[in-house]
Amino acid sequence: MTFDLLRVDTICALATADAPAAIAVVRVSGPRADNLRHSMFVPRHGAQRPYVATRGDVLDERGRVLDDCVCTAWPDGHSYTGEASFELSLHGSPVITRAVLRSLVARGCRLAEPGELTLRAVLTGRIDLTAAEAIDDVIRARTDEAARAAGRSLRGGLAKAVEGPRAALVDALAEIEARLDFPDEELGTADVARLAARLAAAHAALQRLLRTSSWGARLRDGARVVLYGPPNAGKSTLLNALAGEERALVHHEPGTTRDALEVELELGGTRVTVIDVAGVRPLADVGAVERLGIARADQERARADVVVALVPADAPDALATLHALGGDVLVLSKVDLGAPKVIAPDVCLVSAKDDVGLDALQVAIARKVGPPGPDDEVTLLRERQVVCVQDAAEALARAQSALDQQAPGEVVASELRSSGRALDRLLGKDLGPEVLEAVFSRFCIGK
Repeated sequence: MTFDLLRVDTICALATADAPAAIAVVRVSGPRADNLRHSMFVPRHGAQRPYVATRGDVLDERGRVLDDCVCTAWPDGHSYTGEASFELSLHGSPVITRAVLRSLVARGCRLAEPGELTLRAVLTGRIDLTAAEAIDDVIRARTDEAARAAGRSLRGGLAKAVEGPRAALVDALAEIEARLDFPDEELGTADVARLAARLAAAHAALQRLLRTSSWGARLRDGARVVLYGPPNAGKSTLLNALAGEERALVHHEPGTTRDALEVELELGGTRVTVIDVAGVRPLADVGAVERLGIARADQERARADVVVALVPADAPDALATLHALGGDVLVLSKVDLGAPKVIAPDVCLVSAKDDVGLDALQVAIARKVGPPGPDDEVTLLRERQVVCVQDAAEALARAQSALDQQAPGEVVASELRSSGRALDRLLGKDLGPEVLEAVFSRFCIGK
């Protein structure tokens, strides 16, 4: 994929699905947008004005009417892309939309690459790179929480979150470089203390942002919740109850589950994959195939975001066994067969067979996979963002250490510049080809 970074071409794309619908929207953006609009759109009543949805006819390359449509135009600097652009709202027939696109191409327009319209918004300064990523995240959001988190970044939340640390870096760097230019004026004790305090506050802000990355990963990829426990603990029955259908084979014979079974659902606004694994017991008591299942169960536990440990309520020393097993959520299962003699406040009592305690269990799991902070907290949703903030924080920590140890000003300044460059990469101020490919390769055409 090769992007037109100089924005020489005028580009077009279908902004809605290529399928029959009530309406379809074709977008056009670039230096020839106004000329193209005048050549192919004929207003029904008088001249068209910017920003005003105008009814008229759209023409093919031979001047024949293709559709009765509505056209909205934006002047240079005021559109989504920051360029002169227009949109045609057509009747939602794929035959019509393809004919309109052919007409545009015949007039010298180029079909846009995936994400190229949003890229132009970044290149013209309408949005920064974090907002561009958020647009794609909003489109791909699969839960309400994911959509809200992406929306906060789209409204500039992530850029604002690093605004303070970046300003502190710039101010500190300016003061240190000024002293380097005038070596007779050394930093005094008060100056060092003031700079150290500002850098410490900036580092703390970056660390707070980094702590959201695990929540961002769960919003992006979903959380893995493993049902873990001995054979016949009711894991498969619980999986079926959570799924609302028979997904796992259930039998009283130990070792029925040999491989991991997965069910995807939503808990507390987070997409969750619940995994039923083989029951674990001493390896001396099992055969070769079950031994492999137990090894797989331990692997799934190690990579889980949340481990739900289950022990049957009627098992000897059930509560002690459950606490010894460990887990993020503790469950005494099969309470229909016999309630435990002692009830612990940190233990869920569940009977998947009788639909007892399932709501409370789902609430307990949702708390474990939910957001670590306030609902309106800005979240790092992408690995690229995490790497940039991590690089900035590490360079800033080295600058703090150099300042504390009274290292030469050049050393402190170098680390501050490294930290600032990492934040610039986050915001898209350094748009190399590899960054563009990583960010926009997943975009849909028309955005």
